[in-house]
Amino acid sequence: METLTDRVTRHLLTVLRHRALMATFHRAQKAGLLTATALRGHPASQTAFRATDEARRILSGTPARDREIIARLLRTKGAQRHQRDTPFDFTISAPDGAVNGTSDGAADPATCAIGEIDFRYIATCLTAQLPAANPVHVAVALLLARAIGTSFANREALTAVLRAPAPFLLIKAPVKRFETCLAAMLEEGLILPFKPALDDVLRNTPLSGRFRQSAETGQRRLRTLSGKTVASVEETMVRRHLRQALTDEPCPIILVDETRAPLTPVVTATADMIAECPGFDHAMIAELLQACCGTPPSHSLTLMEAMGFEPDRLSLDDIALAIRPDRGPEQTLSVMAMLAARHDGEDSETEKAGSEDGQPSDTGRQTSKARQKAKSKGHEIEIIEPVTLRPETIAKGSVSDKGRPAETRDSRDRTLLVETLSGYGAARDWAFDLKADLSLWRDGQLTWDAMSTRLLLSGPPGTGKTLFARALCNTLQVPLLATSVADWLEPGFLGDVLQRMSGAFAFAAEKAPAILFIDEIDNIGLRHASGASRNYDDYWTSMINRMLELLDGASRREGVIVVGATNLPERIDPALLRSGRLETHIPISLPDVDALIGILASHLGPDLERVLASAPPPRVATRLKPPPAINAQPLRRSRRPSTAPDTDRDTTSDTDSDTGSNTQATKGPRHEDR
Repeated sequence: METLTDRVTRHLLTVLRHRALMATFHRAQKAGLLTATALRGHPASQTAFRATDEARRILSGTPARDREIIARLLRTKGAQRHQRDTPFDFTISAPDGAVNGTSDGAADPATCAIGEIDFRYIATCLTAQLPAANPVHVAVALLLARAIGTSFANREALTAVLRAPAPFLLIKAPVKRFETCLAAMLEEGLILPFKPALDDVLRNTPLSGRFRQSAETGQRRLRTLSGKTVASVEETMVRRHLRQALTDEPCPIILVDETRAPLTPVVTATADMIAECPGFDHAMIAELLQACCGTPPSHSLTLMEAMGFEPDRLSLDDIALAIRPDRGPEQTLSVMAMLAARHDGEDSETEKAGSEDGQPSDTGRQTSKARQKAKSKGHEIEIIEPVTLRPETIAKGSVSDKGRPAETRDSRDRTLLVETLSGYGAARDWAFDLKADLSLWRDGQLTWDAMSTRLLLSGPPGTGKTLFARALCNTLQVPLLATSVADWLEPGFLGDVLQRMSGAFAFAAEKAPAILFIDEIDNIGLRHASGASRNYDDYWTSMINRMLELLDGASRREGVIVVGATNLPERIDPALLRSGRLETHIPISLPDVDALIGILASHLGPDLERVLASAPPPRVATRLKPPPAINAQPLRRSRRPSTAPDTDRDTTSDTDSDTGSNTQATKGPRHEDR
């Protein structure tokens, strides 16, 4: 009796087979062998194919020869595929040109006359050009089928859940990359009988990591959640966004989880259906090799037992690397064993690192994640500790040689104080007010909300916006955490970008009180007015929304001073400049003469006196005189150079310039007195 797992497996593999076959038919259409017509009353995917007159002209009616002709037209290798490449029968027939069935594993068709070449004949020849099965797609199908088959007693129980108006489903398989690959197959229509648009419940990037410019008219939507994201964010955020997704515009929600640890009961206890499988095992790997390579399962199981191979640590990336065309089962399993062993080594290293750091390490996933966060923070955020200065140093407005501590990281930091900077105007006053408020806050006499701790500096390049942040670090005696929107955008995928944004603010909260300096903040962009749109609006809107959450509301953290810098303040969304966010906006203009003098004095420091002393003595400025006379005759200037100077003449009339006459010059152009 066929189990539910077997039935779901057969269905999903048939869908994969059918998709490959349809792709091959469309390639044949582009090559001029077939014509395609969408059937009336059917979705666009229902297509009728017919042989063209061109196909009847170029094909011979001999299957072996025609396979070679078709292979050349499709620009593929002409060798016949073996039975191991087609483990599941897919029948083809062509009543009125529609695709319905003959076994592609049957014997070659008999030779037919040129006039009898039809779609059935061409389709049978085309089966030799089917691409090899995608091992990642097959592996995801097997994992999903196993999860459904082990979680439901029969098909009726599964159908009852799926027929609900807006079910909340949780699918768990502890295999790396399962979340992204399953979501991609959903978007491609390889799991469901339609191609849905995926919307993330937490308003991050779509679970597949892909972006669409706009949803198609009438396209059905699914809301998705990532198990890794749910495990990393606060539980209150998950509750709020799930409530909105379930009540505002109800539609199916699918939570895909590839983690090994159990998720919060907020999702496990509220989901309508939980389908879970333990991951790869020997039986599933044997079935995978049968579907992709045609290897008998008994042979694969014998090889794995002899090797002592345990596949539970394999990822979907490993599956794609191991299963390659024309690679035998022994070599395939050897590569899998090597990749799985490397995962075991990585897990042991992360567990050791987690125990040394004093952090709990229940699973390799958790410790690896913690180490990755620490590494990414160190890469993304530059930490600048303040220079300890004596009170008399600050009072003098400069730093003496004796007052410079030896542990400073850069000689410029020794003199970088807001007190010594020039040309900053209102920004300087803001820093002094913040310094006084910070002292009261440390004494408990002032609340953080009553302080002005959000600043936006704008101005042309080179006006010292970054320099001001470094000086503010020393003046306030708090660490400076320097990052930029360009660093946030480096990963590209929206989920990773939002994670870097949140991680920067969380890291600043750990170091509080601290200054979080965000350079190039205009790169976040601004939202368009209603009715207007641009490519990937969802991407930039999600970034702005996350920035708003981080600057105020529940995510606002005490002890974090935020300073943003931009050359283009007009490109910043107005919502980011409202009260409680970057409400203090101070433009910094190019320095005037007085500011330039102060800037030079600040940078020169104690060398200023020596530089001034080395300046040459002033000289009396004299007016330029005419050039010296040549041959005792003065050479005078002309009002306009002659276009054809007379240099061949030896003599000219010479009179005094007061009479307006010309003067004489030997072998030189004539000049007139101006």
